[in-house]
Amino acid sequence: MEAEVTERHQKILHDFYIAARQLLQSGLVPQMCVQRSFEEAISGFLGSKNWRPSHISPAAAREILKGCKNNVQRAHGVLGDRMDRFDRTIEILEGDVRTFSAWWDFYTKNDLTVLITKDEHSSNKKFVESDLIVVPTERELFLNSGFSFKVRKRVEIAWISLSLDDV
Repeated sequence: MEAEVTERHQKILHDFYIAARQLLQSGLVPQMCVQRSFEEAISGFLGSKNWRPSHISPAAAREILKGCKNNVQRAHGVLGDRMDRFDRTIEILEGDVRTFSAWWDFYTKNDLTVLITKDEHSSNKKFVESDLIVVPTERELFLNSGFSFKVRKRVEIAWISLSLDDV
């Protein structure tokens, strides 16, 4: 699911984590600015594997098949115990100091998104897994592409067509 994290990467990312914690504790910069800068750096490292969807709602799948990808959004914190982006990052930066593996695993677990329609997103609905279609992350579907995600005819469209038959 994630970019290859070498020992060198771990050290650099962990040093950045410690520096972000210190900056937040200093009070020199607003909490939201520290959260955003930390998230932007990690997102830059993860690249196309950032904000990967682990699930898609049947309604979002149908919108994509109709060619209405703009009606579909990635959502954090709408499935199970996954956290909202802001809360996730602040918990890492304000809580006890964690090892690289501990904060990285927590961050990447909560970085997973669910593809849902704009209407579903604005309803603030919490989903359970049985409401959704599981997106196999090893297939590298719906890769991050700037502020959006990729939908390729031979990859995502083909997968959705098969997956909707099972719903």
